[in-house]
Amino acid sequence: SKPVWRVLGMEAEGEKKGRRRRCSAVGKDVAADLNGRIPLYKSDWLTTDGRHCRRSGVFKIASASLFSYISSILPAIVIGNILDDQTDGQLGLPEVLISTGGMGVVWALVGGQPLCIIGVTMPVAIFTSVCYKLAEALDAPFLPWLGWVCIFSGLMHIALAIFGAVHFVNKTTAFSCEIFGFFISVTYIWDALVALLDPIITGKDLDFDGTYPPGTNDTVAYDELYKTQQRGAAFTNLALAGGTYVLCMAFHRAQRWRLFTPGVRVLLADYAAALSLGVLTALSYIPVVDDAIGDKRLDVPDDNGLNPSFDRSWPVDLSAGAEDPAAELIVESASNATAAALEEPLVLEAWQIAASILPALMLTALFFFDHNVSSKLAQDPKFKLRKPTAYHWDFSVLGLEVLLCGLFAVPPGNGLIPQAPLHTRALANCKIEAAGNGQTREVFSDVVETRWSNLLQSLGVLLSVFALPALACIPSGCLDGTFLFLGMAGFGGNGLWERSWLVLTQPSLRPDNVPYMRIPWRKTRLYTVIQLAFVICVFILAKLPFVAVLFPLLIAVLIPFRMYALPRWFTQEELDALDPPEDASDTQPVVAGAAEETSPVPHTRSKEQKAPLRALDSAPEQSLEI
Repeated sequence: SKPVWRVLGMEAEGEKKGRRRRCSAVGKDVAADLNGRIPLYKSDWLTTDGRHCRRSGVFKIASASLFSYISSILPAIVIGNILDDQTDGQLGLPEVLISTGGMGVVWALVGGQPLCIIGVTMPVAIFTSVCYKLAEALDAPFLPWLGWVCIFSGLMHIALAIFGAVHFVNKTTAFSCEIFGFFISVTYIWDALVALLDPIITGKDLDFDGTYPPGTNDTVAYDELYKTQQRGAAFTNLALAGGTYVLCMAFHRAQRWRLFTPGVRVLLADYAAALSLGVLTALSYIPVVDDAIGDKRLDVPDDNGLNPSFDRSWPVDLSAGAEDPAAELIVESASNATAAALEEPLVLEAWQIAASILPALMLTALFFFDHNVSSKLAQDPKFKLRKPTAYHWDFSVLGLEVLLCGLFAVPPGNGLIPQAPLHTRALANCKIEAAGNGQTREVFSDVVETRWSNLLQSLGVLLSVFALPALACIPSGCLDGTFLFLGMAGFGGNGLWERSWLVLTQPSLRPDNVPYMRIPWRKTRLYTVIQLAFVICVFILAKLPFVAVLFPLLIAVLIPFRMYALPRWFTQEELDALDPPEDASDTQPVVAGAAEETSPVPHTRSKEQKAPLRALDSAPEQSLEI
């Protein structure tokens, strides 16, 4: 049988060595990706090592599915509440869960690289909130207008994939990946700390603003009592968050323990988030703790199944002249004076549809970088994946999913950081080795490359719309503690994080066995300061109203900045040490005081790894190292 590219009359990737690919070969790269992955589709479902279905691999799939479900559902709850507040109830938790779960199911079934976890991210929540403000400024109905933003963006995704523009992501080096990964981790930690410390430091949400119980005579005393109770709940949730974070990190590093047997340590590490969340949630129901928490548990809507946040149909009318489906909701939530001005519902006009192209460009720029970086981190060379990449096909599938999100007026999703690389790590078999100078490092032997874990966790998220009351049992402090864990775990292997620690480390104690310590220290420090400056700029821009829609542009600037600006300040030797090329060794030890995993290096799979069936069928059987 002919390969896919022969059927389509196209040339195989690498068939003409040393010759640059031509962008005019429309669809050639998508076809090459399909040719690399289609022969492996069956093994993605039926095997755990490419040849056999082993019991140890099935256990890995179970633990990775549960871990990925927890790391997806908890941020989704927070993002749902944020969108419900920012869009005045037009979008909320049901839309976020259906988008995250539905996109994940489609991705697990037809995506090229199933290890990448898909979902609605915090940058998407920021982008959607800005789109709501823009729709108000344009007097456009928000949901149909957002639908057109997603449709135009989805078409742009597909066009970029077909015309081979995804090749540009190969220019994304560790410089850009480290900055974006650092930004995502900082966002998780910042949001958790704000939620925990705001009520304590600023007194936010401590004042009583409801209806006094019947028979309340002294309202001043009641206000003081209420404020005392809320402050106690804030401190209790702070303690629960700290306990959840500490327990998560302890179990996450269980393989470094000397307690228990190796099998038990692996089990604790695999189920770190689930065990920690379960233990602290159970402790929160101790009567004295439960009384202190009060109503400070997850804020989820009533169990309404697959229904939207308000009474509307799932497919949204996107035609010019369509009335706002949220017209009644807006009038109900508005003041009497405002409601009188809203008797005539907003109508989608043709010029408003055309105006949605600009934010669609911003969304495409965000996803072009965000999704491909998350995919690269999930396929880091340190994991030693054996199946080929499929960046072009994946980006076209993402475009189709974004387009479908527009038809149903739900927030779009893309590859998640740090969930995607943490999902691969959860499926990996690794051991801890000494790296000299009292340091240790993780060495990965292989990964269970499967579609099952992504499918199971996505189905779990999707079906969670029927189990919202159960999620309401989790204290908000446990949620914030999990956010802290995800943020700190996301620093794992981030070179910027490691070098930031070295800036504060006593010079005589800095390791001398890492490449960037073999160049002048002032150059390493300058490189680190430049990266931190970008992180600060992106973070500030993402927090500013209206302007936040432009923050994907600043992220996109990272690639040309690395290509053209950095060589003016650093020699090629210095850049090779600070920003290793794709074929650099992944055996760098971990800096003391920093995270454990090695630095992520964007890559393309080697020729041996690209041989789809030959490499798997002829490979010797490997034992699993624990």
